[in-house]
Amino acid sequence: MARMKFLCDAERCIECNACVTACKNEHEVPWGINRRRVVTIDDGIPGEKSISVACMHCSDAPCQAVCPVDCFYTTDDGVVLHDKDICIGCGYCFYACPFGAPQYPQEGAFG
Repeated sequence: MARMKFLCDAERCIECNACVTACKNEHEVPWGINRRRVVTIDDGIPGEKSISVACMHCSDAPCQAVCPVDCFYTTDDGVVLHDKDICIGCGYCFYACPFGAPQYPQEGAFG
């Protein structure tokens, strides 16, 4: 089964954050939360590269495995989704995700 991915050419990324803004606008994500972010690897060292990262829709998603209330689920297309009405905000998914995809608002418990 084909999996949806977002490919970023690290040779061409200039860290403009247009991908972050486009994703935020397209999915009407609230202020303080980003589904996508730009990460710079080897920052300040010659040859540094920037890449855009987000949920990679893992086949065996670690976020889904550690969630105590099972608020993550995988669709028939292989897309990993999160049910915010069930989520208790424990943050386990944040630490389990190898891509740092789960994001929490700066205010409140995770600020």
